[in-house]
Amino acid sequence: MEQRWTELVYDGMWFSPLKKSLDVFIDDTQRYVSGDVRLVLHGGRATVTGRRSEASLYDFNLATYDEGDSFDQSQARGFIEIYGLTAKLAAARDEKFGNGVDFGTGRL
Repeated sequence: MEQRWTELVYDGMWFSPLKKSLDVFIDDTQRYVSGDVRLVLHGGRATVTGRRSEASLYDFNLATYDEGDSFDQSQARGFIEIYGLTAKLAAARDEKFGNGVDFGTGRL
């Protein structure tokens, strides 16, 4: 989206309906963006060393797989199955047309 927004601005379409709509969308997606970011600047590089926000969606207990975390890992199975579905279909198609991979040898 940022590419299209940039093209509109570069092309002088500042007041176009699409640019205005993109501005509204961007404003909506950024309404909870707030907080602080800590950076270390060294050797031409900026490295994030910390961040905090009252509106953050990050929850350490959901992002970890340690004992006592709050994420029910059994719920990931359905997501993994759905997310991998197109890869399974592509592999079946490749096999059908003689382009399957034997993962034991790595050869076709």
